[in-house]
Formats: sequence, C-alpha cells, structure tokens
Amino acid sequence: MRGLLLHVLCLNWAIFGWARQDDRDRRLLLSDPQMLQAQLEAMQRRIQALETQATVRETGSGAVYTIWGRRGCPLVNGTTTLYTGITGGKMYNMKGSGVTTMCLPHDPDSLPVSFHSPDDSHTAFIFGAEFEMNYKNIADNDDVPCAVCHAQTSTSAVMIPAKLTCPQNWKLQYNGFMAAERYDYFASDFICVDLNPEYIEGTRAINADGRLIHPVKARCGSLPCPPYKDKQYVSCVVCTN
Repeated sequence: MRGLLLHVLCLNWAIFGWARQDDRDRRLLLSDPQMLQAQLEAMQRRIQALETQATVRETGSGAVYTIWGRRGCPLVNGTTTLYTGITGGKMYNMKGSGVTTMCLPHDPDSLPVSFHSPDDSHTAFIFGAEFEMNYKNIADNDDVPCAVCHAQTSTSAVMIPAKLTCPQNWKLQYNGFMAAERYDYFASDFICVDLNPEYIEGTRAINADGRLIHPVKARCGSLPCPPYKDKQYVSCVVCTN
C-alpha cells in the first residue's frame, strides 16, 4: 500500500513539474516578441506554401517562361518542356517590325492561302537570331536555340537582371547573361541567355544576320557605381515560385 501511495505521489509531482515547465515556456514565448514574430512568420510561410500547392493541384496551372540559348528546358524538378524552337526577331537594321524576341517552333503551321497582304511594303518581318560573340560552346554567327518551359509546381516566374541567385524561397530555373541588340543598331528587348549556351546543329557560323545577340554591359551615371561597375557584363537569373 505504501509503495502504491509513493508511486501516486511521484506521478503527481512529475505532472505538476511538467505543467510548471510548460507554463514557464508559454510565458517566455509571450514575453519574447521576436520569437513570437518568427514563429508567426514561419506559420504564414507554411500556410502560403500549402495554399499554393493546393491551387496548382486544383487548377492545373503553373508558371511559363522561355530559356534562351538552350535546346531544352533545365533539369529542375517539376519543370517540363512545352516546345523547343528557334530564337527570332527583327533584322538588326530595320527600324520597324516588333522589338520582342520570340521563340519560334520547329514545326510552324501555315495560315490559309486566302490570307495575304497586297505587297511586302505592308508587312513586318521576323528573322532568326545569331550570336555575335565567342563563348564556351558557341561561336560568332551561330544560330540561337530556345525552349518554352512549364514549371508545373509554381505560379510565378521572374527574370531578375544583375543577379545569379534567386530570392529566398524561390527556385532557380537557370542563370545567365543579359543580351540585346547592339547599342548603335535599332532597339530590341533585353533577354536572359543561359550561361552555358548551345547552338542549332547544322547552321554553324553562317552569317545571315537577323536578330543579333550581344552581351550587355553596365554604364555608370544614372546607374550608381558602386554597386555596379562601369562596362562590366550584366548577369541574370530566372526564378519560379
């Protein structure tokens, strides 16, 4: 009987000790705003991630982006290739046509025969693109491949200039260098070319011009130096979340 009574007393004392410790932990948490804020932020990030995953599963959505200078999409978990293609745009010395760089598929569909323009003076033109540089596997005048990619588990995609890494909680798809038309030619858009570029097989170093791919340098002035450096090539990264 005495042994049983002693066991009960010890058990009660242990429960009382645990309760006091738990109470002290709660008081410590409530008295430490930074700890409380950190736990709340962690909980919010977790809830947001779960909501994003649920949205992707329910809607079948995802983020779409173009990788320039590669014949396929990066080997990133959850990323698939929608199609591969040929980088295209306007001729470097044409002031008209569009300034947007396009990824043209290898298997184009033709419009109906009845669709036509009276003559060439009433049309715009799109050409292929060529590298204007020698770097790693590519040479001057190599034609530029591209691919359109679907990040199935993401809802947003962004290209960030002058960075090689992604913000916290964002997934790196690829990084590279900024490229555009040469400064004294007619303007184009800026694109992010993969840091390990490839060329289109069978078209090596044939100078046909078209949309020309030149690396971009920073210039000081209205762009502050530091942190930027004058005439330094500009990096870029494509991230999804």
